[in-house]
Amino acid sequence: MRQFLFILMIVFLCNNSFAQTDECQIGIDSAKSDYSKGILRTYIFGLTNTFTFGKLLKDEYGIEAVYWGCIVDEKWDCYSKFMDEKIKEKFGDDIFEKVAKKSQQLDSAGKGDRQSEFPGGEVELMKFVYCNLDLIKANYSESKKGRVYIQFAIDITGRPVDIKVMKTPNDDYSKEAIRLINLMPNWTSATQNGKTIKQQWNLPIVFDNDWKEKHCP
Repeated sequence: MRQFLFILMIVFLCNNSFAQTDECQIGIDSAKSDYSKGILRTYIFGLTNTFTFGKLLKDEYGIEAVYWGCIVDEKWDCYSKFMDEKIKEKFGDDIFEKVAKKSQQLDSAGKGDRQSEFPGGEVELMKFVYCNLDLIKANYSESKKGRVYIQFAIDITGRPVDIKVMKTPNDDYSKEAIRLINLMPNWTSATQNGKTIKQQWNLPIVFDNDWKEKHCP
């Protein structure tokens, strides 16, 4: 599986599934168009602390790997499913497994490129978000369950910056999501080619009391 190094936290943070819809068809049509132009691209969903995998795809095969974070977008998920089959036809059915194995070897040897990381990893990130989520401040009610999709970057000092709400049910939820990101402790910054870099993240925050209790016991 192409994402076996990256899929662990998707069960907790990215629990979405899609039927075939217009958005899915748009993604497939986009993939067909890109492929006809010689563009090879795949989208990786889920939180991961390494992007050596994507770098190897780009450097060795000319395939662009787009790290989409935890927002499982139906259009780009369908795009990748179509494009991945074309990539396998071109480079072999085991291309993603081979690259993932090499990526793991480089990371284990300390020679890979690292993504920024929340202190303690994804589990602690989940705990931080839902233990600090103030549903009362957000004017939450059981009839107003929803998700805020938020984007931010971790700069070279480890601080969250460039915070942007991508999708939200209402302004109260947006304000609370932004407050949570600003409240975060410093992350470990990303590195690329031995240099500290700024890196973008996408993260959904679920406004639901049951969800909060589940992830903040």
